[in-house]
Amino acid sequence: MGLILIVAVAATLLAATFYFSSPGHTGTRMSESQTTSTLTTPATVKVFGLASTVGEGTHVLALTFTDAKTGANFTAPVSNGGFSADLPNGAVYHVAVRWAGNYSWQVGVEDRGELTVNMSAGSMAAQSYNVQIETPPTVVVIHGTISWSIPSAQPFKVVYTASDGESFEAAVQNSTFFTRLPIMMDYHVKVFWLYSDGTTDYLFANDQTISGGIGVVGLDLLIEPA
Repeated sequence: MGLILIVAVAATLLAATFYFSSPGHTGTRMSESQTTSTLTTPATVKVFGLASTVGEGTHVLALTFTDAKTGANFTAPVSNGGFSADLPNGAVYHVAVRWAGNYSWQVGVEDRGELTVNMSAGSMAAQSYNVQIETPPTVVVIHGTISWSIPSAQPFKVVYTASDGESFEAAVQNSTFFTRLPIMMDYHVKVFWLYSDGTTDYLFANDQTISGGIGVVGLDLLIEPA
């Protein structure tokens, strides 16, 4: 009886020794929870893309993302036509695009509606967003006609003086003239006359606001000296 017990114990020890020394085992068994990674929802999302305008001589300065719920603002400056912003995930943003022209007073803001940022767990924490906005050209072509003339004198040039003091001249031929003017500006207009004796003078014509619309590249104006 004692011999049978010893054999049984030896067999048990042998089985245990075989288990721990067999190939592929390191002697430690890891639980399933230790080998499975946990997917997390990104706290912020990088929103990136391209921003451009259609008006000649204009460009986008920056995009502003405003959280529709909290009112928090996030500004993404535009450089070389591209931008990026790290926005809190799981929110709806109101997007505004700020643009400018070649002149300091040519600025504007366009509403681009809403953008939803809601990336799920395990997804890439990045989202593309491209915008192109319609803007007027920074300079507009002016085709003008002078409707009135002085006896024994002819108009020979029209001078547009902007509110900031900058002047633009247009030569007159057969009572018509042509020039290019920066838009979104008020101008003081003078018509210069050449008399038969060779002297010159000018008359104030009027004040004009030059503001071409989207897609407008030329304006026809009528000048009637006072």
